[in-house]
Amino acid sequence: MSAIRKLTRILPGSGLSRLTAALGLALAAAPAGAIDLMQAYERALSQDASFQAARADTDARREAVPQARAQLMPNISSNLYRSKANTDQRSISVLGNPVKQSYDYFSSNYGISLRQPLFRKYNFALYRQAQSDVESAEANLDKNQQDLVVRMAAAYFEALMAKAQYALIMAQKDAYGFQLEAARQSFAKGQGTVIDVDDAQARYDMTIAQELEARQNLGYTRRALQVIVNEPVEALADLVPARLELTPPFPTDVEEWITRAEEINPELRAMRANIESANQELAKARAGHYPTADLVIQRSMSESENNVSINSRYLTSQVGVQVNVPLFSGGYVSSQMRQARANIEKIQQQYEARRREISLQVRKEYQNITEGIAKIQALQQAERSAERALDSNQKGFPAGTRSRVDILNAQQQLINTKRDLAQARLTYILARIRLQGLVSSLNEKEIETINAWLDTPRG
Repeated sequence: MSAIRKLTRILPGSGLSRLTAALGLALAAAPAGAIDLMQAYERALSQDASFQAARADTDARREAVPQARAQLMPNISSNLYRSKANTDQRSISVLGNPVKQSYDYFSSNYGISLRQPLFRKYNFALYRQAQSDVESAEANLDKNQQDLVVRMAAAYFEALMAKAQYALIMAQKDAYGFQLEAARQSFAKGQGTVIDVDDAQARYDMTIAQELEARQNLGYTRRALQVIVNEPVEALADLVPARLELTPPFPTDVEEWITRAEEINPELRAMRANIESANQELAKARAGHYPTADLVIQRSMSESENNVSINSRYLTSQVGVQVNVPLFSGGYVSSQMRQARANIEKIQQQYEARRREISLQVRKEYQNITEGIAKIQALQQAERSAERALDSNQKGFPAGTRSRVDILNAQQQLINTKRDLAQARLTYILARIRLQGLVSSLNEKEIETINAWLDTPRG
């Protein structure tokens, strides 16, 4: 015999009291070991594989700046060459006799050189492009962190919703089971009809199928959260409806939210940096038409460099400017410039398309919050009305003004209302999280605010 069935025998009363008691057992306080939203967030920051990959990618892309800066700095190199040489010399003496001589000697050459770019338009553009690329990487990391919080919170509250749905179905199953048992007893005493029994049986059987689906969904949603936090999720801190703050967005004008999103949304910031990077790519291509100038300083020493300078040593110092002027490259530079301009146009259009989409998303989440508040309040009133309707049907049954089918319908209505109310609360919370993410203000403080709406796990 289940705990719910025991409870209905210990606490006699209306169907509403039994349904409420069943829900109370199913939606008990979070057990010891349950994690809350803040704990899930902290673990996701260090364990989520997608975010760790984004963080590593940003670290790698940050190196573009020092690499580009190095192209503007002096380049110092040295060389060392030493070899053994053998020379056979054949000549004719003044008397006409052949003369043969052989020389064995070591030849060496040591040098050090410094090359300092003076004018390289390509390198200057490369450095500015690297700065834009790093700015894009930083914005993308911010976007990935915002996305991580949204994904984590969505997984967390979807798991809570799955738990609530499972609890509602179990409570409904026990309520239908009680009505089915009562209908059978009444029919056995000749006080009921077979229709009451069949209807109660059909509803009870339906909840069994729903229970299987809800249990599967409960396991899946917890595993989805487990993927993010990288540890088993056995229990979650539940939402306490009385703590839920139903506050409209501030500022109250949706256009201000759209303006903020267009200015500081991390994805748009990254795309603006990509546009600047594309402009520098055009500057790099245009640099193919410009000369380059380098300061060159060399100092070298050679000893026995060849067979006419055996045992001779030379120390040479050179200072000069090397200039290279491009004359003709077969149209390669012009083609690169056309390609760069086309890429700029592509990125600008992608930015404009994404800007419009984000404006639409901001408006949608803003409305989900404002309309969600009204919907939650309406469903709370509907829940109270459904509870009164169930109580009235239960009380009217002994007087013959209500049938068991009426009671079953009232119980179904109450369950549906509770489910819709739980879904409305979830939609409101996630809309609030997504709206903050769109304006890059989804931080630890916001998580703490939402976490305060949850039940504290028992120690």
